[in-house]
Amino acid sequence: MSKRLYTSIETTSRQAHGNPNHTVCVAFNLWPSSRLGAGMAEALPLPLLLIAVATTAVAAYCAPATPAAAAALRTSSYSHFFAFGDSLIDTGNFIHYSTAPGPVAHSPYGETFFHRPTGRWSDGRLIVDFIVERLGYPRWPPYLDGKSKEDFRYGANFAVASGTALSRRFFERKHLDVDQITPYSLAVQMRWFKQVLSMLLAASTDDDLDRREMMSSSLFLVEIGGNDYIHPLFQNRTLDWVKPLVPLVIASIGSALEALIQLGAKTVYVPGVFPLGCSPRHLFLFHGVSSAGDYDPATGCLRWLNDLTALHNSLLRAKLAQLRRDYPGVSLVYVDYYGKIMDAVASPARYGFGERTVLDACCAGGGPYNGNFTVHCSEPGAVQCSDPSVYVSWDGLHFTDAMYKIMARDLFGRLVETVGTKLVLQTAQ
Repeated sequence: MSKRLYTSIETTSRQAHGNPNHTVCVAFNLWPSSRLGAGMAEALPLPLLLIAVATTAVAAYCAPATPAAAAALRTSSYSHFFAFGDSLIDTGNFIHYSTAPGPVAHSPYGETFFHRPTGRWSDGRLIVDFIVERLGYPRWPPYLDGKSKEDFRYGANFAVASGTALSRRFFERKHLDVDQITPYSLAVQMRWFKQVLSMLLAASTDDDLDRREMMSSSLFLVEIGGNDYIHPLFQNRTLDWVKPLVPLVIASIGSALEALIQLGAKTVYVPGVFPLGCSPRHLFLFHGVSSAGDYDPATGCLRWLNDLTALHNSLLRAKLAQLRRDYPGVSLVYVDYYGKIMDAVASPARYGFGERTVLDACCAGGGPYNGNFTVHCSEPGAVQCSDPSVYVSWDGLHFTDAMYKIMARDLFGRLVETVGTKLVLQTAQ
């Protein structure tokens, strides 16, 4: 039985019924993660799990909803963090292997937080950076930057910009130009992970037991799929061409998730695809060829493209539900990128974003939505905003440090949002 217990929570005064003097009291089940039921898996906040009433060995914990209390509760429950994906979470793999990494290797990428380009497709941090900060790891390298077992002591990031759930060879057979598609697809990233796992277990006297203990005490993030649609769309493929890819993409993601589970993973976060129809690059791409009816009047986003994204997310959630039934001891958590981005676009002032520029890129090639992708951010002629913190989109396809911070808070902050499980939760003065 795994020895790891979930024993920390965090909330905010807003969640405590809007009163900063409220204290959130939660009863904790002192069971290991492997005993948690599938009903709780849909929306468990990271890295926290709340408990069902009908348990034994229950302890009460009251957490004052203050910044100081929140800071005191950041101790990690996870021994390792492993991430798979694309440029939304790539922290340096792309620039490590590419002989021509392009704009991401130059200022103003990274300017807001790191004050230099780091290989992150943003002005600052990505959502995984906020996760690592919360977990308290001193080092968490991109896979291609690691060299030794010690480098991977806390896990690794296998994500690569332009990464896809389907293989590069698949798109080549579909007669796409694959020059802009990395060969390091999800399947390749999974092979990298197995190599790291073998390295970490090299001195093990009981490989199977130690592997399952490590896997069960680790956090996994599998964020991929958007590029499987973006690459064809930017090569003038139609919706009818792209839409049949969706079940294939979901099957590929499902296979990777099942492989992780069979290796012993117990906690896996799986984000959906963000609303592609609100992306400045896509809005620019289809500007002039779209009719008024193609746009959502409430947001200004392309309705048909968001429908494609919603289809992906719906099938992904169905796949996660199936895997929960097949593996009831595993927490598979769907992360709603789509909903959070749509909320920010629909109500920008609530998040501190500009009402008139919520669909614009902060740094890109100008034109409608500042979405011209023939001139990239950091290249001569690019148009850069003065304050990235009031923009959702950084370069037309990726998000700003400010938006990623909001997404991370949403990930951490959902104290209770479960399906079919009665929880102990009360507030007290």
